[in-house]
Amino acid sequence: MKLKNALSVLALVCSLVFTSCNKLDEPTLAIPQEIAYTLVAVADSGVSGTATFTKEENGSSHVLIELNNSNTTTNPAFINFNSASEGGDVAITLTACECSVSNTTITQFDNGETIAYEGLVTLNGHITILDETGHIVAVADIGSNSN
Repeated sequence: MKLKNALSVLALVCSLVFTSCNKLDEPTLAIPQEIAYTLVAVADSGVSGTATFTKEENGSSHVLIELNNSNTTTNPAFINFNSASEGGDVAITLTACECSVSNTTITQFDNGETIAYEGLVTLNGHITILDETGHIVAVADIGSNSN
């Protein structure tokens, strides 16, 4: 009788061990609700700053850009595909920086395709800030390109 009980307990333990772990137990990477990227000066422009991406309650993204040492009242701003070193087409046109600040709510790419916060912060992209002549004065790699 003891042998039968011992075998039953052993079978129960083995079944628990082999069924307790599965692929669903693997941890997922948490995406923070806010990410800040440092804008660095290009070609001795002296313009730098921060771009902060914040997740809104509805899943959209808010992008706040704050520039330092900008000598113009308006600086166009864009999110481009690829890294800053590669360059790339414009993905999203941001609100121009007026008096060194830009606020943009993002729900889609310029082509109309929707993008949620999680897609934006993992995008293969970079931010470009231009001066009044269209020259790039500051950049920041974002998403999958950021370190």
